[in-house]
Amino acid sequence: MSETLLERCAFLAASAAGNPTHYVVEQALTQAELDWRFLSFEVDDAHLEKALEGLDVLGFRGVLVAPEFRTAAVEYLEVLTPRAAAAGSVDCLVREQGKLVGDNTFGAALADALGGTDKVAEKSVMVIGCGSIARAIAAGACDAGATAVHLADSDEGQLAELVEQLTEATSQNISPVSINDNTVRTPAGVSIVVFAPDGDDQESRPVIDTSAAEQKLTVVDTRLRGSRTGLLKFANQQGATIIDGVQLFASETALALERWTGMAFDRAPLQELAEEFLGL
Repeated sequence: MSETLLERCAFLAASAAGNPTHYVVEQALTQAELDWRFLSFEVDDAHLEKALEGLDVLGFRGVLVAPEFRTAAVEYLEVLTPRAAAAGSVDCLVREQGKLVGDNTFGAALADALGGTDKVAEKSVMVIGCGSIARAIAAGACDAGATAVHLADSDEGQLAELVEQLTEATSQNISPVSINDNTVRTPAGVSIVVFAPDGDDQESRPVIDTSAAEQKLTVVDTRLRGSRTGLLKFANQQGATIIDGVQLFASETALALERWTGMAFDRAPLQELAEEFLGL
């Protein structure tokens, strides 16, 4: 890229309306005194490949990918980081050696939001969900050194397929947990429970029986919402440590910005910006 041109980054989504990404990243770059340009593009899924190719050809420094494109984008990228390959999805692209490389910072955001990999290492984690978000979180937990990762879903066929994919990708033993009569029971010793639904499953949540879980329980809701969810209200009643979707978003965004710039970004201001945008 010519030294006379500004660095450019982008957000790629089917619809950017109501999403805090553009506002938060633009403000973060300004606060970091980086004279970069951040652009948002709304793209039809049929044109995703061309959009990614165009951003690469035009020399964009980095790209954030909205959830609806994260799995599909994998097949259009020549290079993936190991954690993106394990997650089977990309949320962050970064230019390395002249090419946009696919990365996944969402899985790593779990440990980041909790305060570091040592907060996940040697822990037992249960992830409720069977889509791309659940896979990214489970892969991130494995990468952070979790001793056991359990996946729970009511679709036993899809659950078995995802368990097989993750076991192969991470070389760890992933355990399936059934959901019966809309109730899921945490296996003994679980200390982190993550609710990670995709798409149409956003509104439905099973009853979570935590009687066998560790006393010091952490409950994570990956949904980016403008108000506290019923799950987090339940977690608060249980005296659990709570991580919400806004905190995960702040960590995910900070990790992407750090990949692009090589600078450190404080998570708290990013969370405040997201809360401001969402009206919290």
